[in-house]
Amino acid sequence: MVRLSPSGLLRTSATTDATTRWRLESEDLHVRNHDPETAHDVRLTIRRDGERCHRAEYRLLPDQSGSSVNLLQPGEYAVTAAVDDAEPETATVRVSDDPDRTIVVEIINGSVRISEGIH
Repeated sequence: MVRLSPSGLLRTSATTDATTRWRLESEDLHVRNHDPETAHDVRLTIRRDGERCHRAEYRLLPDQSGSSVNLLQPGEYAVTAAVDDAEPETATVRVSDDPDRTIVVEIINGSVRISEGIH
């Protein structure tokens, strides 16, 4: 009896083209702390049509960033983010396979900025 490991089941077909691979690995959320000396706590909620799709809390070290892949379906989302104990900010952002349609949450000088697209 041959047993496959879970990683053995996650291979893409040899005929999978680069465009398909990109869609399979779409970056939906990118979070970055631009502060070179201070860590920050970030609270994040993502909603679509009033329904919560994602909620998370991150502790970002100085200059740290992270991303989530294949987190959301393509569409328009209301993104609310707060840094440390500051008031939350909300923005509407579109998500798709296109890098210009990625949720970007940045911490700059202790404030949060929510935008669309990796620049």
